[in-house]
Amino acid sequence: MQRLLFAAMLVMSLCSLVFGQEATRVRQSIEANNQRFVAAFSRGDAAAIASLYTPDAMLLPPNSPIIGNHLGIRTYWQDLINAGVKVVSLKTSRVEACGNTAYEVGQATLTIPKVGGGTTTDYGKYVVVWKRQGRRWKLAVDSFSSNMPAPGP
Repeated sequence: MQRLLFAAMLVMSLCSLVFGQEATRVRQSIEANNQRFVAAFSRGDAAAIASLYTPDAMLLPPNSPIIGNHLGIRTYWQDLINAGVKVVSLKTSRVEACGNTAYEVGQATLTIPKVGGGTTTDYGKYVVVWKRQGRRWKLAVDSFSSNMPAPGP
């Protein structure tokens, strides 16, 4: 009986270790993709940003309908870049994974040009559903919003 109990505890410990290592690898992969996103955004490369999404991805930007294809996603980010937004930062708060699906919750900061000159900073948050495709994690659903109050009427 003691051997059985010891064996069960050993298996549970090993499983915990393996799942913990996998969770760490998933988070590292997602954070690396976020770095790619930020670098591409800084370069003004909307095509590189769109390549981080699955073929059937959905982008859920604030105050807009769902965008559900690569061309639409690329166009959305290019329009934002063309509007003068050049600086974005992403900070992962939480990642949870199960098999080939993971979700990430994080915080975003954007530096936005003001009409007439200067810039303002927008702080927001995001939730992303990631899908593993081959050895890479790609954005499948990307939803984000600002923490700033909505402009008045």
